[in-house]
Amino acid sequence: MNALDKQVLLDCQTWLNHGKSVWLCTILSTYGSAPRPIGSLFATEGSIRSGSVSGGCIEDAFMKLIQQHQLDKPMQVFDYGSHLAADGSRYELPCGGHISLLIEYLQPNINYHWLNEWLTAAMTNNAFVRLINIESEQRCITTDLDASSFTTPWLTVHYQQHWQLLLLGISQVSEEVARLAVRAGFAVRLCDMRDNYQQNWRWTSADGGIDVEWCAADAFVERYANDYTAVLALAHDPRVDDLGLMGALESSAFYIGALGSQANSERRRERLMRIGEYKQQQLARLHAPIGVAIGSKTPIEIAIAIMAEVIAAKNGIECDSWHYRHG
Repeated sequence: MNALDKQVLLDCQTWLNHGKSVWLCTILSTYGSAPRPIGSLFATEGSIRSGSVSGGCIEDAFMKLIQQHQLDKPMQVFDYGSHLAADGSRYELPCGGHISLLIEYLQPNINYHWLNEWLTAAMTNNAFVRLINIESEQRCITTDLDASSFTTPWLTVHYQQHWQLLLLGISQVSEEVARLAVRAGFAVRLCDMRDNYQQNWRWTSADGGIDVEWCAADAFVERYANDYTAVLALAHDPRVDDLGLMGALESSAFYIGALGSQANSERRRERLMRIGEYKQQQLARLHAPIGVAIGSKTPIEIAIAIMAEVIAAKNGIECDSWHYRHG
């Protein structure tokens, strides 16, 4: 579950604790073009909105339906694209797709223990399945990803393991990448082992950011890397970058990238071949220079180029020909 949807659940808790009713909407399925993936959340207490299930058209329609008291059932499935409005017109997405939505009407002073269970599962960053019985209104969470035994009237919503970024080295680019990645829904971790950089990282957890893990980069990667991990070497220092990259090349990370010019990248490959005894085929996993070619110059522009390539790789899009040559 990504950071945006986690915030939706937190907002629901806050509104309920303040005595407000809440409408919580979950995407169950999509057909044709749809702007948000299955499992995405939107909630409102009648005026303030949290999250998104579309580009805005569905949310606007929901606010009207709430005002008309058409969404006051405890639980219902709403098919946006086939549902008829009061005037007989059809609610339609501009893109022409259909979205099936679960709408849950939550009232204050009721113990929604399943909401706490859902949040707890989301915070672990592991994969899980939400189960909803549309007839009995029973809800639960399971980590057994094979939910095929739960048939009608059960609804199932699968949430993937959280995608994560492992950042090697403190730098201005690291901070900008971290900020973008958190907004994009990645779990972000950062390591460094250079004592003279301890005062250089200011976006800590106290400010809504992340704290540095002071350890060797190879041990850091070995501890956290998995199939859902991107490893980014951003220190521009071989003492940090090369160690971490060797750990990354031994891992199952879906993306490995390193900051540096074309010349620096070639020297890095030579070092990795000489010291780590890696073959060209193994080094083909390394994206260096990192990022896509958008003419980046400043730290934030370079971070955008980097995150564009990471997100493309996550989504199965090949963009090696778009590499950005920065120094």
